Order: sequence, then C-alpha cells, then structure tokens
Amino acid sequence: MASTSTSSSVVTLNVGGELFQTTAATLSRAGASSPLASLGPSSPDAPHFLDRDPRLFAAILSFLRSGRLPSPPPSAALLAEARHLSLDGLLLASLSPAAPSPHPASLVAAHGGVVTSFDAALASRTSVLTPLPTIDSLVAVSPALALAGARDFPGVQLCRFLADAPATASEALYWPDSPSSSVLSMAASEAASHWLFASFESARRNSSAVVAFDLNSLSPVVEIGRKEVFGADVEAAIPPTKLAWLAGHSLLLAAGSHSGPAGMVGDIRLWDVRASSTVPVWEVREKEDCFADVTASDSLSALFKVGAASGEVFMADLRRLSGNGTSVDPWVCIGDRQRAGAATASRRKDGNNCRIECYRNWVFVARDAYVEVWTQVEITSEAGEKKVMRKNWVGNGPSMVTADGEEKAKIVSWAFGGSRMALARVDQRSIEVWDSASGAISGNR
Repeated sequence: MASTSTSSSVVTLNVGGELFQTTAATLSRAGASSPLASLGPSSPDAPHFLDRDPRLFAAILSFLRSGRLPSPPPSAALLAEARHLSLDGLLLASLSPAAPSPHPASLVAAHGGVVTSFDAALASRTSVLTPLPTIDSLVAVSPALALAGARDFPGVQLCRFLADAPATASEALYWPDSPSSSVLSMAASEAASHWLFASFESARRNSSAVVAFDLNSLSPVVEIGRKEVFGADVEAAIPPTKLAWLAGHSLLLAAGSHSGPAGMVGDIRLWDVRASSTVPVWEVREKEDCFADVTASDSLSALFKVGAASGEVFMADLRRLSGNGTSVDPWVCIGDRQRAGAATASRRKDGNNCRIECYRNWVFVARDAYVEVWTQVEITSEAGEKKVMRKNWVGNGPSMVTADGEEKAKIVSWAFGGSRMALARVDQRSIEVWDSASGAISGNR
C-alpha cells in the first residue's frame, strides 16, 4: 500500500477516456511552456482531463520518463502531438528523425577518466571508464559516440553508448606517423566532410600536427600544419592545444602557447583545409598579454580570448582578419581596458586557470570556481545597429565545506548540450548540470 506522501505526489490524467498515472516531476520535463508542467497531483476520482489521443500520449509520457527516442522512429502524428502539447524545443528536436549531430538535447561530460552521456530529460545516464587518467579533450559526435583524449597519453579513445549493449571505450585512433603520440585537443566538423580534427604531439615533443579523420571510416584524411622542433627553439613549433571548427566559415582554429623565461608566447592560426594543409589563411604570434585560452564563435563571427596577464576578455572580428596578423593587433578588450593595460604592464598572471568557450550566441568564461557569461546586445535600434558584448550574468554554483570553511572548488572541465552546461570540479565525484531554461543547478549527477 502506498504511503500518504507518495500518493499525494501522483498525477492522474484521463486522456481520451484512458487513465494515466505519473508524477509532477516527470510532467515538468515537458518544459515550462507546456500545459503538462502545470498539472498538479490529482486522484483517480478526480483526474485531469485531456481530450487527446491516448496512444500518442502514452508514447510522449514514456519519452518524458526515460528520455529515450522511440523505436521505430516517431511518426508525423506523434511529432504533431508533441508540438500541440508545447514540449520544450530541445525535446522536440530530439524526437525529430532529422536531428543534427551532435544531438542537440543530449549532454556528454567528462570527469577524471570517466565519460558520461545524459539523455535529453536527464532522467538516465550511461558512464564508461576510459583508460585515460584524466580527460583533457572531449567531443560528442552523436548520441552513440563520444571521443576523448588526454595529454601524455596515446590515442583518441572512442566511447560508444549503444542502446542494446554496454558502453565501451576499447578502441583508439592514432596519428599514423607516431603511434605513441599524445592528444592535445579535438574538434568535430559538422560540414559535409564530417571530419574529426585532433591535435597530436609526439612522445619526444619534437613534432606536432593536426590530423583530420573521417568520422565515417575513422581513417586519417589529411595532416595539417605539421611542425618540427630543431634544437632548443621550442617557440618555433608550439603545438596547438585548442581547436575549434567554424562551419559557417569553413575554418579551423588551432592555437597553442608556451611559457618560458621571457614570458608567455602563443600562436593562433586559422586554416582553410580545402585550400591548403600547410599554409594558414591567417595567423598571429602573441606576446603582449598572450591568451590563457582562446575560442571562436561561428554565429558571432569572432574570436575570443582571456588574457594570460590581465584575465580580461578580448574579441577579434573574423570579418576584419586578413593575411598575416603578426604586425596588427586584432583584439579589442570588451572587459576593463584600464585594468587590462595595468596588468599587462606589470606582467601579472591574472588569467591563470581561466577557460573560455563559445556555445551558440554565448561566451562562457570559467575563472577558477566561477562562471561568467557574455552575450551580444544591441545599443541602438536604428538601421545598421551597433552591437556590443556585455557580461550580463555570473553564476557561483554550489559550495563545498572544508576544514577552513565554505569555498568553491576549481572547475576542471565543462561540456554543453541543448540548454544545459555540465561542470566537473576538482576533487568532486559529481557533475553539476546547469539549465538555462529553468535556471536550476542539479548536482550529484
């Protein structure tokens, strides 16, 4: 017999003459705009009534419970019913048989050497332990495939999440010229070529290159920007430790930096791999406030970086980059310009441990344990309106209690999918999931 508290949380619905029972938490996964989310507990004697097809509703309720795609693929009638019930747009995308890859409503995150795939509703998860001690680079190719890499550890690990078999991480991709090479960074192309770009460095650290793999055959296609180190001139061949693919521009961003006695120096290159695998279309050598991290946004047509000295955020318009950028500073500080100048002049290291990533029209910056978000806003409504980037939201996340009191744990990795961001923190076994739709933070995932 059910307890009173359990019974009081049950929602009973009469859908087209057929009774269904579920919970308010399950219905809330439909999204705030759906009428299902507003339905509270009710008894079988006084159920909520929906004048809809019970067969279609049963499929939608099953999807809200499990987050799994129906099999066979959803019919047009089921998709129409989901739209009628105003399911969250991300859930609608995950129901669509034409959903792009990577899956817009799925979320794949890494913590230590573990890769975890969450379903669209965060109702279930599947984890796989890789041979990697700590995952430095992760790419979600599809709901069934993620690729993980780590520095000082050979090969790209293929993590497979199959519905009818246990998750595995038993395969690896290598740079053919150096089987013992380590993976520095990865990015996936969603263009027609559908490539995986992986940055490799040889075990001796005397050569590096970006290798493009065909994601269908998983075979290497082309080697991009190979560099060789001769003697002690390490700065002549800084390996790229950050890759990003700009599908709208058909450009590959490859950037890396090196810290030495004279300070930090870095290279940023943009490659049109269709034109040349040896000569970039644009490059810049950074010395003044070299980047602590750099990324690119397709939708904003811009590069973004966090200065290693200043910790401030800078932006460079892709449409104004041309030729060799070594003699031209392309960056505009969108943070505190005076502070950036003072920090650079005094050679501070305020950007240490900062990360930056673009997702959709947002720019996320992680500062040790904290996250800030930059968005583009219009400052005039006239034709040819001017737009600026503004830091309009800062999130703290949950705290952990230590012997010295309450403090935040440093962010070591993050991932994005749908309306969600997943964070992994140092010495924490759980993954935080942030949802921009509800503003909620879910821990212990």
